[in-house]
Amino acid sequence: MDPEIFKVFILEDQQLDLELNKRQVRKYRPDVLFAVARNRTEFREKLVDFQPDIVLSDYNLPDMNGLDALLYVREHLDGTPFVFITGVLNDEEKVADTILNGASGYLLKENLRKLPELLTTIVEQNSQVMQQRERDWERRKTNQTLLAKSIAELKGVDFPGNEKIISSLQEVADNLG
Repeated sequence: MDPEIFKVFILEDQQLDLELNKRQVRKYRPDVLFAVARNRTEFREKLVDFQPDIVLSDYNLPDMNGLDALLYVREHLDGTPFVFITGVLNDEEKVADTILNGASGYLLKENLRKLPELLTTIVEQNSQVMQQRERDWERRKTNQTLLAKSIAELKGVDFPGNEKIISSLQEVADNLG
């Protein structure tokens, strides 16, 4: 698949709202590929295979709520940005709940024209987060390799306390994994 294509997964049960969401996303990036789910079953069947760049979700759906969807995304596609586009998140407690559970943001449907701007901000922030995760992964991988080499070298040398040092280093290596 062309890496320039922006992949957006939309969880929305109302056809008119779905079309309005798509229109605003195309203002952000015209080269977009959509996957759509209208309920829990479709969402779970399509999400992981699609590997979206971002998930846009209504909060109230017929057989689930947006928080359930958010938690599912965090479990299966942890680094994927998740945005609520809804008419019901005007309750401060619900807003706090969604953000604390890992949502990248939310937008009230009445402010949908602001979606392109919000997408710009979220995609930029997510890019920085993913770059940092990649650096952290590389550092962890390098450290594991160095520890494995050190353990191998220590196994070839006999001195008092050798086994204890090897055991401690192995525990550190296992914790890094």
